[in-house]
Amino acid sequence: MATALAEGAEVNSSIGEEEGRTALIGAAVGGSLLACEFLLQNGANINHRDLRGRGALHAAAAATHTGQVCLLLKRGANQYAVDERGQDPLAIAVETANADIVTLLRMARMNEEMRDSEGVFGSAGDDETFQDIFRDFSDMASHDPERLSRRQFGRGGEEEGAEHKEGRGVNSGGNRSE
Repeated sequence: MATALAEGAEVNSSIGEEEGRTALIGAAVGGSLLACEFLLQNGANINHRDLRGRGALHAAAAATHTGQVCLLLKRGANQYAVDERGQDPLAIAVETANADIVTLLRMARMNEEMRDSEGVFGSAGDDETFQDIFRDFSDMASHDPERLSRRQFGRGGEEEGAEHKEGRGVNSGGNRSE
C-alpha cells in the first residue's frame, strides 16, 4: 500500500468492478486492522460509501470484524448512515447476531447522546466507562484478535467447520479444550 501511494495511487479512489468500494472498505471486509489504520492515517475518507450505500463501518459489521468496528468508531465513522436496504451498521450487527459489535455500537450511541444532552455546561469528552470499554476492545484487537472471534456451535456442542483451530478444540460439552 505504501508503494502504491508513493507511486501516486489515490487513497480514496473507488473500484467500479467492486461496487465502488474503496481500499478502506476492502480492508474492513478483509479484517486487517493494520491496513485500515494505515489508510486512515494516509487520508482515507472514513465515511465514503460504495454504490450500495455501505461504508467501511457497514462492511466491518457485516463481516463481524469487531476490531475494525472499534477502530472505525474511535476514528469518527458515521454509524447512522443507512445503505440501500435502509440498514445502519447497528441493524447489520443485530442481523448477524454479533453481541460484541452490537454492544460497541450501542455504547457509542449512548455516549454520543450523553455528550449531546450535557451541552456546553456538561463535562467535556467521553464517559470514562465508554473509554475503558473501547480501550479493552482495542487492546484485544491489536494483541489477541482471536479472542474477538466468535465460534459457531452446532446442536451437539461441536464447533461447526474445522474440528480444531490452532490446537484448540471444543469438547462435547461445548467447552474449549487446550
